[in-house]
Amino acid sequence: MMSSSPRPLFTMALNLRLLPFLVTCMVLVSAACGCADRISTSFPSVFTFGASMIDSGENAVAMPLRSSAEFDPYGSDYFGKPVGRWSNGRTFLDFIMEGLGYDFLHPYLKSVNANFTYGINFASSGSTARNTSATGDDSGGLFCLLVQVDQFIEFQTSTLSLQRGHQARLKMAEHFSESIYFFETGSNDYSVYAFSTDDYDSATSVNTTIAYMRSAFETLYKAGARNFIVMNVITLGCTPGILADTRGNGTYDAYGCKVDWMDLTDLHNRRLVELLEDLRAEYPEATWVLFDAHSLFLDAIRKPQNYGVEYPLKACCGSGGPYNCHSEVLCGKNPMSVNGTYLQWTKCDDPSLYIIWDTVHPVESFAYYMAQGVLTGSHLSPTFDILETVRAIKAARSSSNQVY
Repeated sequence: MMSSSPRPLFTMALNLRLLPFLVTCMVLVSAACGCADRISTSFPSVFTFGASMIDSGENAVAMPLRSSAEFDPYGSDYFGKPVGRWSNGRTFLDFIMEGLGYDFLHPYLKSVNANFTYGINFASSGSTARNTSATGDDSGGLFCLLVQVDQFIEFQTSTLSLQRGHQARLKMAEHFSESIYFFETGSNDYSVYAFSTDDYDSATSVNTTIAYMRSAFETLYKAGARNFIVMNVITLGCTPGILADTRGNGTYDAYGCKVDWMDLTDLHNRRLVELLEDLRAEYPEATWVLFDAHSLFLDAIRKPQNYGVEYPLKACCGSGGPYNCHSEVLCGKNPMSVNGTYLQWTKCDDPSLYIIWDTVHPVESFAYYMAQGVLTGSHLSPTFDILETVRAIKAARSSSNQVY
């Protein structure tokens, strides 16, 4: 769930028709000034797509000072300042990159001191799998999944065109094929739109979301991608942002989670499993892996003591209430009076006692557990050893060790 900026500089409406122009301009500026370090073929790159759980500053670069993640207390417990991440510190993607021995991924649109050596992060906070556009002064939802895929295709095409000679282009094409493509998408398709009207149809919403995800995956497959890791939707019905929201039928399970929201995410995740099974059958040359983040969150909610958590349903940073979450004054936003009550966010003393940082994004300590689910393979299906995959490709390329 996304929030509006505390201090917007001006109001801007962005239509998807303008995105190709914006993206092309940013790419040309970056290429012209030679700011971005070139991609390395000595090891597989990591290309990531999705939303705010892994955004490393894409929205902050595209539309600065419009999201709470660009203001205190975001980033305070690791970076010492806001860095465009929706966390008190590192995201689970950051931990994955550390586990691989890689540097943190830079956002695609970063044009100054960008480093694309280890890959690129295309994730955009507030984005959906379905085609949507951002309006007003909120940077949330700037680049939906298919636009992110288009951005990658543009980058790939430009990179290949810069190679000198046929063999160099073949080697770079092989590099793109052997790289890892990670997806964290779908949550905003539900957290923003679900149960907002009486006639909301969960099955139709899920089928539409899954259809757009299929389109994105197939486009990347046709562009040469072969290693796909796709994260499912977490336990939205147990997150402070949804629990504090009035949408839904108001029924709760034994753990305090909203039943209709849990049913919705379960439906999405079942359809996602079916989609990946279909893709394995249709495109057996590729590896299609599910990252089951949902079960990890569910385990933490039901057995919080195993994760050192004391407040599984409350936000670490918020402005009070049973879930420490008020939509009027979310973490990082300016204080205000609401119905005669003055609301101001505060940050908890020990974030490690929580699962969620603000509305839906994990605190850094729980993000570590998420990353371990990928790095150890404990929450990947079918079995996929990402560390061994990277090691094997590194070894195969060690003799050349060239950078293009």
